[in-house]
Amino acid sequence: MNLPSSAQTEAWKKMSLSEKYQLLASTVSQTRNLKRIGIKLSFPNASPIEVEQKLARIWLHARP
Repeated sequence: MNLPSSAQTEAWKKMSLSEKYQLLASTVSQTRNLKRIGIKLSFPNASPIEVEQKLARIWLHARP
C-alpha cells in the first residue's frame, strides 16, 4: 500500500471540513460508478434495476 506523500498530507490539513466531505463524496461516487460498470460487463443482459440490486448487495454486504 502506498502512503500519501507529504504534499498530499499538507493539502488535506489545509482543507476545510466541507472540502474534505466533497472529496470523500466524490470518491464514493466514482467508486460506485466503477463498480456499476464492472457489473454491467459481468452481466451484460442485466436490466438497470438488476445492476442496481447487485450494486446494493455488494455495497451493503461487501461481497459479490
